Amino acid sequence: MCGIAGFNFKDESLMQSMIGSIDHRGPDDHGVFSDDKVTLGHKRLSIIDLSSAGHQPMFNDDRSLAIVYNGEVYNFQNLRQELINKGHKFRSRTDTEVILRGYDAYGEDVFNKLRGMWALAIYDRRHNRIVLSRDFFGIKPLYYYHDADSLVFASESKAIITFLKKRNIKLHNSPEGLASYFVLGYTPQPLTMSQEIKKVAPGEIIEFDLASRRIVSKSLLWPQSIGVSDPKDFEMVMLESVERHLISDVPVGVFLSGGADSTLIALLLKKLNQKLKAFTVRIPGKKDADFAGKIAKFANLDHEEIVFDDDKFEEMYQKLWLMLDQPVADTSLLPSLLVSQVASKSVKVVMAGEGGDELFWGYDRHQSLMGANNILEPSKFVEWLNNRRQPTSDLYLRYLRPILRRLRHSGLKRRGDFLGLYLELTNLSNDFVSRIELHRYFERRLNGVKPEVGSFDRMFYLPDDLLYKNDFATMANTIEGRVPILDKEVYAFTNGLATEYKLSNGVSKKIVKDYLAASLPPELILRSKEGFSIPIEPFILKHHKKDIEEGIAYLLDCHIEYIDRRVLSKLLSDENYFVLISKKFPSLLFMILVFYKTTSKYQWADL
Repeated sequence: MCGIAGFNFKDESLMQSMIGSIDHRGPDDHGVFSDDKVTLGHKRLSIIDLSSAGHQPMFNDDRSLAIVYNGEVYNFQNLRQELINKGHKFRSRTDTEVILRGYDAYGEDVFNKLRGMWALAIYDRRHNRIVLSRDFFGIKPLYYYHDADSLVFASESKAIITFLKKRNIKLHNSPEGLASYFVLGYTPQPLTMSQEIKKVAPGEIIEFDLASRRIVSKSLLWPQSIGVSDPKDFEMVMLESVERHLISDVPVGVFLSGGADSTLIALLLKKLNQKLKAFTVRIPGKKDADFAGKIAKFANLDHEEIVFDDDKFEEMYQKLWLMLDQPVADTSLLPSLLVSQVASKSVKVVMAGEGGDELFWGYDRHQSLMGANNILEPSKFVEWLNNRRQPTSDLYLRYLRPILRRLRHSGLKRRGDFLGLYLELTNLSNDFVSRIELHRYFERRLNGVKPEVGSFDRMFYLPDDLLYKNDFATMANTIEGRVPILDKEVYAFTNGLATEYKLSNGVSKKIVKDYLAASLPPELILRSKEGFSIPIEPFILKHHKKDIEEGIAYLLDCHIEYIDRRVLSKLLSDENYFVLISKKFPSLLFMILVFYKTTSKYQWADL
């Protein structure tokens, strides 16, 4: 697990500045390589083969290939043996060398053979190009900047911003990126908040020709199910994935929230006789930690509970703004930072349950989406919404809006507007941002693709919110986060699973809960989802209301045309309205705060 960076010219000093900005991603080693065409940088967190043989950038025998890589490949030992059988000789026990020699043998087809998480760059002197690749699910982040002369890439956007500042290149806002953030709370790839910086999409390969300076984008082949999956194979498939995710030369732990997905991992660890260290955050007002303690005892895990009190909040609040470089309006960033910080004192690798809701349909919205016709008719949503500004009155917010929202949901279902319904169900912003621009953007992205119940969450929410948060919180504390549910074989299994094993009679993630029910009492399974978010009132509003007010004023100064300025002005001038919004739509206030804290640090040309 590491941090990578690179660009297509010689400048070792600039590279040192770039990788210095992501030093937290790899304190064990660092390396820079530069020739007349390319400069590559790497920060290493040693997980497999802790020796100097794992140093990066890593080269093949004739130095025609070089790699910088961030991730873990869990089938690397099988691939290594396959390559040995082909005559390849290895100098290390790393998965890095397996990818490098695999590329030597198979070219870009090697990425389809990998089972794991990765963000990497290969300097291919034979074909005079740089190749970027990101794993199927987008577990590991990868950003890039491309203009007529340059390609710049890095594990975090702050490294690219370091490059842009050194080169006096201004940032310009991305209208689609801003729209998506103020509706969804994150920017779906390839978008970021700026036009200059893009995300490599999950499963994407980008080829940069060093002569023409042009890029070509390709996609990996997503794993497919072979026929219909047998639900009886669920345990076998999950056990095999968890066992592979235990591969490590350093201590491994597990995040235990008390929810179904981390509970599933805990039970599978018990089956594998793995007594790992488990970490739980107790959030005031939530009971998940009670369940986590009982589950840890049942699974024979070494359990540590951390209380998210005022002092811990303040420490994480300050750390969040030092580290966060992409706005994500998810308050669970704060307890995620805390549990990662505590875990880092005992382990270097942690497993988490991300992906269960997306692959097995665990969100409340999936029930609503099940009732929608899966025929996309985007224009009807646009016509129906008609770009109207919504009233800001207390009467509207308290009584009329919920009724009208239910009517909109019903209308969108009847019209078969699957995308429109998803945006309605996931909208965080109290209708103060027009969703038309975002709807049109997604319409172009889909380009006729027929969505299904979990597709939007898997394509966008998972990589751009949940997995970003997991990578951010763990790497900010210099540990590696692994997500065994997001495995290509698990995905292939869920892809062939009949709908009734995911969502049946109002029960979400049915196959997961049925499996848990065979070992645990019902009260530990069939209960309301609490999530990992923290309440706004007792923490952020209590201690940092001024920051939110500054954020509202900052957003007003930005003059973003599709944001309802009446709402912002009333939030500043009417205390009763501010209190109402904080109670009914607290995510809106946190969204404004995160936007302010992350974007005000940079010099924008047009904000």
